[in-house]
Amino acid sequence: MNAITPSLKPALPLELFNEAIARVNEWRGRCLDGFARAEMAVAECLAAMSEAGDKAPRVGPPQLVGQRYEVLAAAIAAGGPFAAQAGGVASVLERFRAHHDLRNMLAHGVGRVTLDRSGRWTVVLKVMTSRGGRACHDAMALTEREAEEIGTEVGRLSQVLCSQLGQLRSRIGR
Repeated sequence: MNAITPSLKPALPLELFNEAIARVNEWRGRCLDGFARAEMAVAECLAAMSEAGDKAPRVGPPQLVGQRYEVLAAAIAAGGPFAAQAGGVASVLERFRAHHDLRNMLAHGVGRVTLDRSGRWTVVLKVMTSRGGRACHDAMALTEREAEEIGTEVGRLSQVLCSQLGQLRSRIGR
């Protein structure tokens, strides 16, 4: 009788997986760089706003990035203390913030990389969060093509947001 036993030999050469993992990590790094640059620009803009005299938001720059985005969004929204100087920043900020879940996955997620027959990768990122006091697992799967498209969008939006926030700082005098 012939028993079926799993093969210990990899089905594909290890070099292919190592190359794919390196490409995934490079993509992850590029995306995280875009997020970090935007987060720095937001923090610098909030610091400039806090020094702007009577218009200054009464809330100091929060530690959590999501809270910083909230304070900035409120300050530049219609009726906010810096709405007149904001220009199109609010729109770009909202489009950039739409990628916040990706940021969390990239920064905190544990990844698993798989390959298809052509050597194209898919990454599955998993992170553990808390909702209502209960532990939850969230996951995101992206093919190489999807990831590259999202990475390009994050990079482009980060550049635009950084530029517009720099212009906003100039308009408020800092």
